[in-house]
Amino acid sequence: MLVVLAVMVVVAGLLVWRARRDGLPGPEVVAGRFATAWGAGDAAALRDLVVDPAALDRLDPLATVAELQPTASHVTLGVVTKAENGTATAAFTMEVQLSEAGSVRWDGSLPLVDGEEGWAVQWGPSALHPRFPEGGAFRATTTWPERAAILGADGQPLTGEVATVVVGAEPRRIEDRAAVAALLAETLGVDPAAFAAALDAPGVQPDHFVPIVEVRRDRYDAVRDVIHPVPGLLFREGTARQSATTGFARHLLGRFGEVTAERLAELGPPYGAGDLVGLDGLEGAFEEQLAGRPQTNVELVDAKGAVVEVVGSPPAVLSRPLPTTLDPSVQAAAEAALAGVAVPAALVAVDGATGGVRAAVSRPIEEDFDRAVAGRYPPGSTFKVVTAYALLAAGLDPATIVDCPGTLVVDGREFGNFEGGAPGPEPFADAFAGSCNTAMIGQAATLPPGALGDAAATFGFGSDYSLGLPTAGASFPAPQGEVEAAASAIGQAAVEASPLHLATVAAAVATGTWRSPVLLVERADEQVTRPLEPAAAERLRTLMRRVVTQGSGTAADVAGLEVIGKSGTAEFGEGDPLPTHAWFIAAVGDLGAAVLLEGGGVGGRDAAPVMARFLEALPSR
Repeated sequence: MLVVLAVMVVVAGLLVWRARRDGLPGPEVVAGRFATAWGAGDAAALRDLVVDPAALDRLDPLATVAELQPTASHVTLGVVTKAENGTATAAFTMEVQLSEAGSVRWDGSLPLVDGEEGWAVQWGPSALHPRFPEGGAFRATTTWPERAAILGADGQPLTGEVATVVVGAEPRRIEDRAAVAALLAETLGVDPAAFAAALDAPGVQPDHFVPIVEVRRDRYDAVRDVIHPVPGLLFREGTARQSATTGFARHLLGRFGEVTAERLAELGPPYGAGDLVGLDGLEGAFEEQLAGRPQTNVELVDAKGAVVEVVGSPPAVLSRPLPTTLDPSVQAAAEAALAGVAVPAALVAVDGATGGVRAAVSRPIEEDFDRAVAGRYPPGSTFKVVTAYALLAAGLDPATIVDCPGTLVVDGREFGNFEGGAPGPEPFADAFAGSCNTAMIGQAATLPPGALGDAAATFGFGSDYSLGLPTAGASFPAPQGEVEAAASAIGQAAVEASPLHLATVAAAVATGTWRSPVLLVERADEQVTRPLEPAAAERLRTLMRRVVTQGSGTAADVAGLEVIGKSGTAEFGEGDPLPTHAWFIAAVGDLGAAVLLEGGGVGGRDAAPVMARFLEALPSR
């Protein structure tokens, strides 16, 4: 009862005091306004609510909390207690949200005094935090969980820690910059402009170690005797997260290294300068899954950096592996097949039974563009697989005699055969094996309206899918007029496809069902499937086997393998004659594959041998 009476006296006294002060706000109101301004980051309002604004200059509550890089902060006001000596205290709770890492909070109290201008906050270190020392600060330290691996189809890591050597330079010891730049370009592929930019970067001192390039230890060992004696070059051993062999699945797996300014802007807190992150490919696209989120300790430290108190420790988010469908042995075979190819090229292999991408290679390896899965090209005569399927499904017998003249005029446009071939009347099976343009155009003209578009759709043209990375599928726009219809039947006009997609076409013929490709196991339930008409698919397999045994694709015939395939030579661009892409698609068992040589000549002559090298290098199936 005595406690209640005491409270009543204070309240009554406060009411009397408010009336005597002509309505000036009491400590509860002032404390509430201060808490609101603090949480909202309103510096001007804070200065109006403190006894000495200069105290905010000595210890800025907004800047001090901002050092933690919060995404938000909130001050909750508690009980305000007024004493009889013209002072009061306001309890509060500060909560600081640290991005997705969680939040930290602490309890404190704001001292208030009753002055000539009314009530105001007596700001100082203890008002910010009960144990905040003079010259102190908040400090956030982060400890990242171990980065998870990207896994192959066998569940084994495709990436891991490997020994590396950082090749650097000490500017004052370099005797001939041009000669050193040329040597590094020749031995390690360092761009001379990048070498010069590193040495001339702002802040570089003559006695600094300037990193130039980090290479695997085996690559360094191969050129060690050449570069090690060069004055001014220095070498530091280390480790880095890389694939099992240099460049393995470079475009799919991506790079891992020090965060760039652009990447840092994308990622935001808790990342900072100097952090190691995924830069592109799967490493970049799935950074959050592979890296997790760090354990963050928010510490209160004194002027010497000693920890006064651990304010809070939002928990880490564990990293998670990223399972893929890549088969290391198939990937290695694909990379070996493209070794030494002088033009931009791609090779993709897909498991027709599951749609799983077993290999994808894009060259040159130095280019960031992944033409294997994101490139779009006219498919040329590889599209005749689709046209032949439409004809077979419509009832065409492969033994039917069709005409293959040297040229065919459609609505004023002349179409010809490669290198002027003109075998004349022959079975459709032979016309397909020899890749006769005029026969295919002539037969396609007999199809019902929309039949070719329907066949293209059955093979996934126009389907929307993604590997989790930038991905191009295939398109078959409805032809506008007879000329476009004729060109579309042989994979020209506006028809486009990626190497990835044409690998799925070959796989579909092998298995009888088109499946959208899958790279990430966790996305397998997004797959689209389209069954082929069984009898037509069976005849098509026979026709494609004939291409390899006695037609335009004999260079892809591999002893002991029942290879089915189709060559393609696709015109593009301008010129006379027009430049051409060389294609070859094939299947062995359930595995479908596609080879593209961009601007690389003729499918049967140039792309088919690459396909043969790939098939020969495959592990026994």
